[in-house]
Amino acid sequence: MTSPDPSITAVAADDPRILRLVRDLDADLAARYPDEPCTGGAHIHPEIRFLLAEVDGRPVGCCAVQPFPSPDTAAELKRMYVVPQARGQGIAARLLAEAEHTAATLGHPEVRLETAVHQPEAIALYTRAGYTPIPNYPPYQDKTLSRCYAKPLSLPEARPQDRQELAAFLAGQGLSPQDVLAPGTRYWLTRDAAGPAVTVGLERQGHCVLLRSVAVRPDLRGLGAARRLVERVLTEAAAWGGRSVYVFSTGAGPWWERLGFHSVPVAEAAEALSDAPQVRQYRQAGTLAEEAAWRRDLLDSGGIGASKLSPTDADPPAAGASHLAGATDR
Repeated sequence: MTSPDPSITAVAADDPRILRLVRDLDADLAARYPDEPCTGGAHIHPEIRFLLAEVDGRPVGCCAVQPFPSPDTAAELKRMYVVPQARGQGIAARLLAEAEHTAATLGHPEVRLETAVHQPEAIALYTRAGYTPIPNYPPYQDKTLSRCYAKPLSLPEARPQDRQELAAFLAGQGLSPQDVLAPGTRYWLTRDAAGPAVTVGLERQGHCVLLRSVAVRPDLRGLGAARRLVERVLTEAAAWGGRSVYVFSTGAGPWWERLGFHSVPVAEAAEALSDAPQVRQYRQAGTLAEEAAWRRDLLDSGGIGASKLSPTDADPPAAGASHLAGATDR
């Protein structure tokens, strides 16, 4: 290898370079665990996202991120492998960091993984990166050689210096950028190499909160990113003492219903959040009567109620209204 610095890109699961690396990984695992059948490809989710590491155009490693079945919002690290001749150059650590970034971009609150006792180098890598042991999860719960680990991912909150980027992203997704990061509002924004990826805004008045500006970049729609980020924000709101959350949405009502919301009179939402920037905006524009409102109650214990969303309802459908919260993800 002439350069230890790899390029890491997202590729399809059926990319020939990935298939070749996965075959090499299976052979490596078969040599380490001759009495254990290799099942690395038996639990592949259709939404798995592979990362490929190359040095001077030659594939040297891979890994993948895939969601756990809903309603679990965590991601699982899969198929981590670096070819023998490229080991010891930090490539696995780079792949792991990029996998975590990918998971965070898609709204996952945690990454979990499984490795095994005859892979001490892998265990050392994950431990150095901040992973801690957890009980073995299915399908590894009865595997005596397996070891499972987990690492929480931070919730990326938008900062004042992100205002211009956030406003441009919302406008590009057909949502109003007015009052972005105004006093009394908070926004969460995930990013990847292509720029802003997913955003959710929140306004608060007493024990009531208002969700707004749920937007997902077109190439990431249909992957459940909006659902996961909304659930994380609702958990955060409940921890602050929020008891009821509202959203205005004229085109994505069925999606919000599957997420545990129910239709309420617009006047109820407007009264509960009379000082919220979005409500003031609607009043000033004279468009409040044209809105539809939805509410979901949060548990007093600080938790959130279970949503009814199935894996096939991962994100809200697209709609055209520029002020529509949660209407840009399918």
